[in-house]
Amino acid sequence: MALQILETDRLILVADREVSSFKGINRVRESLQTHVDYVASRDELSRWIVANKANLTSKNIAFVMVFDPDVVEISPSGSELGLLLEYPRICITRSSDLSTTLRSIKTGLFDFIEKPFSLEQIRKCLELAFFEYEFAVTINNQFRNLTKREIETCELVVLGHTNKEISEKLDISVKTVKVHRANLMRKTNAKTVTDLLRLHDTFKSNTRQGLTDLPTIPPLKILNTQQTNKREKRQKSLA
Repeated sequence: MALQILETDRLILVADREVSSFKGINRVRESLQTHVDYVASRDELSRWIVANKANLTSKNIAFVMVFDPDVVEISPSGSELGLLLEYPRICITRSSDLSTTLRSIKTGLFDFIEKPFSLEQIRKCLELAFFEYEFAVTINNQFRNLTKREIETCELVVLGHTNKEISEKLDISVKTVKVHRANLMRKTNAKTVTDLLRLHDTFKSNTRQGLTDLPTIPPLKILNTQQTNKREKRQKSLA
């Protein structure tokens, strides 16, 4: 499966009272092809968010925040700080704070790193955070380009239904089902049904833009042989 990842501008925000964290991350910025900003307090962070709100809300950038809990709480609240929850966040903390961080990992943190960290350690973590975010956005855009019928067909394909079953459920011909399947495979760059299933799972697990506003398909009832014969007899009697 050949997938071209979306190319976007990258930005890292380091929120930490210790400027050494920023200096270390700034040393690996070229290898990550990213810009790095720095704030040392909650007030500075609030001003930074206001200045960059347009980019954060428009999703024009791939953004990762590296923060110390002394500057930003692990689960930030408020309309402005809430924007940060839509992007990968990496917590950097001292060993004495690890227990709190571990208990809070379910809040959506991408990862946590204990201070002091090595440049290679933080570089690999940031590289993975950018890749996973950009991959999710790419998949999301591909599925958003599907038509309503292609989405309906996709939902049934990943549930394991055959072309005939899909045609009965959607009240279209098997030939039309094949056309929809070919289109959705092409648009998502999926080479096999397994590829499509993985891409579909990635799309659904994307907490920023899920399938909530897409049509849902009720389970397809598979008729057994006896039910099929009864239906055929009834159709003949009505003919």
